Amino acid sequence: MIDLDPHLHDGVYVFASVAPDVVLDVAPVASMAEDEGRTVVLADADAQRLGLAHEYRCAWITLRAETSLAAVGVLARVTAALARRGISVNPVAGFHHDHLFVPHERAADAMAALRELSGAASTRTVVGDYEVDDDPTRIDRDVVWRYLSEQAYWGRWRTREEVEFQLDEAFLLLGVYRRSTGEMVGFARGTGDGLSFGYLADVFVLESARGAGLGKALVDAVVHAGPRIRWVLFTADAHGLYRQHGFEDPDKTALVRSPGV
Repeated sequence: MIDLDPHLHDGVYVFASVAPDVVLDVAPVASMAEDEGRTVVLADADAQRLGLAHEYRCAWITLRAETSLAAVGVLARVTAALARRGISVNPVAGFHHDHLFVPHERAADAMAALRELSGAASTRTVVGDYEVDDDPTRIDRDVVWRYLSEQAYWGRWRTREEVEFQLDEAFLLLGVYRRSTGEMVGFARGTGDGLSFGYLADVFVLESARGAGLGKALVDAVVHAGPRIRWVLFTADAHGLYRQHGFEDPDKTALVRSPGV
């Protein structure tokens, strides 16, 4: 479960840009030095009073749960949850907390999405000495990168940065872990809109953990992640495994455009 504890601050906030040497008579709630000037986030009333050109009238939400600057996956899951509701967000990581700036007129919707996400427990399935978990914060990205860059027969042209981007954009990240040590030994990624379409990608189980039915458990967890999702995948092997879970040859309505055409 992600304990976000979101708090909506009063007022309307805006983004403005000022010269680096400008001294404001009000402390902005956020500030970032850029080559073109200094971006500041401040109350709309203060920007109006100071005559600052500004944009993006927004609400300020603080995730009061303690977070680490090195934490992986939580903020990605938050922004994805907001994106699914069509809510733009400008996140800022503070030393103690994450802060979100969302369109002011969508503040209530954003808070609802965050509370829903906070109450969503991760789904775990025990498979003998292993467990399948959909908590994205548990994913060992080094394991994923090592397998995809060294052992996978597909997609080895991707850089580490490109793989990281795909992980951040995925709506479903599944890991398989040894229950005794927490070591990650399997993985699957679901990308798409998360509602009606999903592409299943990068499914693997490390050789040291094969033969325990983990591939079947992974695919089973995928297809149960969203009953209305039409799942698609491309694979050169394991067709029998996927057919057990309802995957079949495409019908005449399917068209595919290959890369490089």
